Amino acid sequence: MNPRDSLMLVNAVEKEETRIAVVVDGKLEDFHIARSSKGSLIGNIYKGRVENVHASLQAAFVHIGLQKNAFLHVSEVIGPGEKPYKPPPRRRRGPPRPKRLIKNLLKAGEEINVQVIRDEFGEKGPSVSMDVSLPGRFLVLTPLSKHVGISRKIVNRDRRAALRRMLYDLVGDEPSVGFIVRTASSDTDPQDLRADYEYLVRLWHAVDSRARHASAPAVLYQETEIVLRTVRDFFTSDIQKIVIDDRSVHGRLMEFFDSIMPRYRDRIEFYGDATPLFYRYGLERQIEQLNQRSVPLESGGTIVIEQTEAMIAIDVNSGRLVREANPEDLAYKTNQEAAREIMRQLRLRDMGGIIVIDFIDMKSERYRRSIEDLVRQEAGRDRAQQVILPMSQFCLMQIARQKTRPSIQFVSHDPCPSCNGTGFVKNIESIALEVMRALKSTLERNDISVIEARVSPEVASYLRERMADMEEMERKFNKRIQVNPARDLPSNRVEFTCYNESGEKVFDMVQ
Repeated sequence: MNPRDSLMLVNAVEKEETRIAVVVDGKLEDFHIARSSKGSLIGNIYKGRVENVHASLQAAFVHIGLQKNAFLHVSEVIGPGEKPYKPPPRRRRGPPRPKRLIKNLLKAGEEINVQVIRDEFGEKGPSVSMDVSLPGRFLVLTPLSKHVGISRKIVNRDRRAALRRMLYDLVGDEPSVGFIVRTASSDTDPQDLRADYEYLVRLWHAVDSRARHASAPAVLYQETEIVLRTVRDFFTSDIQKIVIDDRSVHGRLMEFFDSIMPRYRDRIEFYGDATPLFYRYGLERQIEQLNQRSVPLESGGTIVIEQTEAMIAIDVNSGRLVREANPEDLAYKTNQEAAREIMRQLRLRDMGGIIVIDFIDMKSERYRRSIEDLVRQEAGRDRAQQVILPMSQFCLMQIARQKTRPSIQFVSHDPCPSCNGTGFVKNIESIALEVMRALKSTLERNDISVIEARVSPEVASYLRERMADMEEMERKFNKRIQVNPARDLPSNRVEFTCYNESGEKVFDMVQ
């Protein structure tokens, strides 16, 4: 592969899973995965019914036809006659703004239109917003606002002015709906912009008509499949080739480009070789690394990623390699490399929520500010919204990254049945002591004469060392204990079977 190539690879030959990778200079820069068993609802629009309003949470729960009700926070509510809510700046002059209360905006039983902004996760249902929008290739239609805006990532002033003129030529001076020009429009022409505008207007009229006639709960709009959605959102003119290994997906993508971006149609290529697509381009090892807790750095250092329910903690280690005579310079250079890799890993693993990074200690204020600037610069490559706080004197940095969908770990992994996702299991000594305590409490029952304990060979071996204690229990309670090793049992599982004097089973117990 040409090291200068920028490619988008679509692995869709396995019907149960679709994977899309963006590769730049042979390095994985973006990765998306979707399972047929774990479909995403993000972007779908529903007509829902408010089930209940919680004043203490400042939120409502909305029934949209799923098993779990959707969560609607007050900041995502648009009251009668309101424009989409924007929180006031922290410092503002004038009298304080009246507080918005959810109980004044929504009532139980009310029917509202909402859009999913985050998939359900764990015990939490999906999060929704009343500020609905319809994304196209070059534009985003915002029907509840008449504002026309330009993506902040388009920084060229002349180009921004030209795009604004092009858009006002389409929508007029007083548009009936709002539009946002996407970053992908930075090099588009008026014909492409017009086609996208007309498509979105037709789509919104269909959604609006459906909303007026449907009874809640009802689906008003469903996002397109992952391949078309990813190409729509992530394809840029820098991508020289899109390679697809499934014939039907290749055909649908060709139709999509014919209607939206015909001038890039010749960049689509079908891959029909026997060697799997991602193996051919050397991506499987890079993807497998996304499941690892520790990520090596080229300098010899590492970053360690710990994901919990509440937050993500990332530790930066310098390793054993010492390249600089000055420890401060070594810490700074390692932190530079770590900052780039951390932001890449967050993007690739699609990790969101509160993230705390523990960089290597640096005393220099100039070095700390430099790492801050680098993190913000790398965050500019990420489509997810982020809030980055200044680095503390202890070289801790906090990031709040938009959490819209479950991470790759959630999609491709299940919690370990042995450790229940903690990453730790009880040691043999602890399990054996728990067995002894369970035996004592069970032997007190009058209807028990014999207890059989099935344990792993390791636990059985430890209990043999406590045989004198078990014989003492047998004499004390005048009952019999049998410890049977079972190779099919994991070390943290113990099975008890209890019998009466007649040899009849009284009950089973698993610990």
